[in-house]
Amino acid sequence: MKNICILGSGSWGTALGIHLAKMGHNIKIWSYLQEEADMINNERKCKFLPEVEIPNNIVCTTDFEKAITKSEMILIVTPSKAVRETLKKCKEYITNQIIVICSKGFEKQSLYTLNEVVQEELPNSKIGGLSGPSHAEEVSKEIPTALVIASKHEEVLEEVQNTFMNETLRIYKSNDLKGAELGGALKNIIAFCAGTITGLEMGDNTFAALLTRGLSEMAKLTVKMGGEPKTIYGLTGLRRFDCNMYE
Repeated sequence: MKNICILGSGSWGTALGIHLAKMGHNIKIWSYLQEEADMINNERKCKFLPEVEIPNNIVCTTDFEKAITKSEMILIVTPSKAVRETLKKCKEYITNQIIVICSKGFEKQSLYTLNEVVQEELPNSKIGGLSGPSHAEEVSKEIPTALVIASKHEEVLEEVQNTFMNETLRIYKSNDLKGAELGGALKNIIAFCAGTITGLEMGDNTFAALLTRGLSEMAKLTVKMGGEPKTIYGLTGLRRFDCNMYE
C-alpha cells in the first residue's frame, strides 16, 4: 500500500482520496482552508460530498510539508488557476514522487496546458494526467467508472493503474498526455454550448451539428498542439463530454 498526497480538498480530490483509502492506501490531503481540514479530520465529512463518510486512513492538513513528506505519489487536484502558485509553495518538499495531474483546464496567463505548467515548475518529475467521465460523488460512492491515465513514462502508467484500479474503477493507459489534457479541457466549451441549445429548445438537429463539428474542431486543434485525434473520441473527450452534458 502507498502513501499518497492529494493537493486539493475539493469534491474531486476528496473523492479520489476516499477511493484510494478504501483500497488500503494511506492518504494525506492538503487543503487551502483550515475549516475544510477540520471537517474532514473531526467530522469525517466533506462539505462537497455530504452523503459520504471519510475513511479513517485519510488525514487532512494545511501544512505542505506534513502532506508531502514520505509520500510516494502526489495528485494535483487544485483549480487550474492555482496549480502554479501551489507548486511554487510546496515544491521544496517534492523529491522523486510520481506526479498525477487530476485537474483540467489551461493556465490563463500563458495558455499552457497543466502538464506544461507542472513541467516548468518540476522539470525532473515523472508526470501523468488522470482524466475521463467521472462525477466526484459517484466515484466516492463506488459507482462503476472508467478513467484514462496518460503519460510518456511507462512507470507512471503502470503505477497509477495498479494503485487506482479495482472492481469499480477501471483505469486505461495512454501515451497521449497532450490529447488527454485537451479533451478534458476543450469539451467544456461544447458542453456549455450544448446547455444553451437545450435551454433554447433548438432540437436534435442543432445538437447533432454542434457535437459532430465541435468534436472535429477539437481533434484538429489537438493535432496542431501535438496530440492524437483518436484520443478526442475516447474517454477523455467524447465520452467525457457525454457525461458532463447531463449534469
